[in-house]
This record gives sequence, structure tokens and C-alpha cells, in this order.
Amino acid sequence: MENQSSFEPKILGFCCNWCAYAGADLAGVSRIQYPPHIRIIRVMCSGRIDPSFVIEGFLQRVDGVMVLGCHPGDCHYMIGNYEAINIINATQRLLEHIGIDSKRLLSAWVSAAEGSRFSKIVTSFTKQIKELGPLGKAEGQGWSELEFKLKAAKAAAQSEKLRWVAAKQTEFMTQGNKYGEIFTRHELNRTLDAIIVGEVAVNELLLLLQERPISVKEIAATVNLPPPQVLRTISALRKKGLVGLHSIEGGSPRYTLRAEEEA
Repeated sequence: MENQSSFEPKILGFCCNWCAYAGADLAGVSRIQYPPHIRIIRVMCSGRIDPSFVIEGFLQRVDGVMVLGCHPGDCHYMIGNYEAINIINATQRLLEHIGIDSKRLLSAWVSAAEGSRFSKIVTSFTKQIKELGPLGKAEGQGWSELEFKLKAAKAAAQSEKLRWVAAKQTEFMTQGNKYGEIFTRHELNRTLDAIIVGEVAVNELLLLLQERPISVKEIAATVNLPPPQVLRTISALRKKGLVGLHSIEGGSPRYTLRAEEEA
């Protein structure tokens, strides 16, 4: 087990092309020192970041992810960084749900002229990740368990329902829904949490069914959900034609993916 002094974290940084990436470049040409643990991916706008990008980074076993963009009000695309705030909020809630410390994901703002600020942010975040330790250590999860949850979370992040609500956060809080109802941040977070719980549960179940035929009781024990909730999810997936009955063993139905059943 790596201790804090020997642990060298892997950090992934998404930097917007117009400000944060230019700030990182300025830090380099100005020879401003910062920890070498970050690997940067340049994106056109911080608002382009999708929750699945962040989760894929963790699936590749990075220990922390940074999203750096233009200061609010200075976005090249007007409101891209405001949308990034909403996306990061949804992503942090998704990470917390699967047991990953949300402090492993940071969003911050850096202008093209702020090479020293870029250095300070990277240095501070690296220190924070070193204190947390390797991915899974602070969370008390082994890699196989964590990988399973991350795969379910990534699929949930790509679901139509979660993507739609995450993208509509600003609109819901300013203009309201089609009935004119305005949501507070608290109400919107509760809605996001409910969707996250449901979508992750569905995708955990689908991942288990990919492995082998399995009963409701076994699924409930693995994903830590009440059997009635698992059964309701199974029933909904059967109606959609995604899940089918494989066999009955000891009076207990075992389910599988429909594609497997037909094969």
C-alpha cells in the first residue's frame, strides 16, 4: 500500500482552448513550476465536458480530474462556463452516489494571462489528491468493486434522462419548465439525485445480467437495494424487451439479458 509520501497521483486536466490552456502554456514558457502529475486534454470550451468524460478518466485509473475554463463572463461562447458549472454539479453528485469522494473532481477558472494562477491551482489540487490517496483508498473500495460502479455510472451519465436534466439546469432555474414552474437549486439537486439513483441501479443490474443469469435476491445483495425495488426494475426492463426469464431454480426465477436469452 502506497503511503502519502510515496504516492504520485495521476491527474487529468480538461482545459478550454481560449483561456485555461493558454494559461497553462504561459506557465510553461514562463518556467513557472507546478507538479508534473497532470496530463492535459485541450477542449474548445469547458461547457463541452460531459460527465462520461470524467468517469472514463477514473475508469482509466486517474486519481483526480480538473476542469479549467474561462472566468465567468469571459467565455468565448458566452455561457459555456456557466453550463460547465451545471455539468460539474451533476457529475459530482453522480460520483458521490457511487462512493467516490467529490473532492477528486475540481472546476476552476484561469485566464490566458494567469500562468501563475494555473500553477497554484494545479499545486493545490495535487496536494489535495495526495492527502486523499490513490483512487479507492479514501473510498474504502477495491478496484473490482469500484470499476463495476464506475461502468454503471458512465452508462447512467450517457442516459437520455440524466443528460437532458443536466443540460436543462439553467433553463429550469431561470425560465422554468413548460408549465412555467421555476426550480430552486435545492429542488433541482433533489431531481438530479433521484434520476441518478434510478439510472445507476438500472445499469448495475444490466451489468450483472451480462455476466450470468441471476435472481432478484442475488442482485439485491450485490447492489445493496431492497428486493422489491430490484423486482420493479426487472419488470420495467422486461416490458422494454431488454430482460427475459432464463430459468427457475429452487422456485426462484433467474433473469438474463434478452439478447442472451434469444441466443
